[in-house]
Amino acid sequence: MKNVYLWLGIAIIFEVIGATFMKFTDGFSNWGPTLIVILSYAIALLFYIFLTKDHDLGIINALWSGGGTVIIAVAGILLFQESTSLIKLLAIKLIVIGIIGLNTKSRYRKEGGNVS
Repeated sequence: MKNVYLWLGIAIIFEVIGATFMKFTDGFSNWGPTLIVILSYAIALLFYIFLTKDHDLGIINALWSGGGTVIIAVAGILLFQESTSLIKLLAIKLIVIGIIGLNTKSRYRKEGGNVS
């Protein structure tokens, strides 16, 4: 299971790189950053597709999109001086709580939902 988090982390890193470089593409007219965006998202999707082959789609997708959203939101605040507010910080915190919640072990067995 630990390899899942490693590969998921790599997918998220490439997603974040792609999203961050979008700021520098100038509407896809600046070819260097545009190429980085395209390659980064291609690599992120490749890892994402392989992860969903053997793992729950809902959880992998939630972790991938939620983790990327948190990192990109924080990067926007720190790197690009994007606005911040108490509500924005609370929303980021709630996403993190959701990610942690999705990673907790269920008390119910998969077969019939009986308490273990």
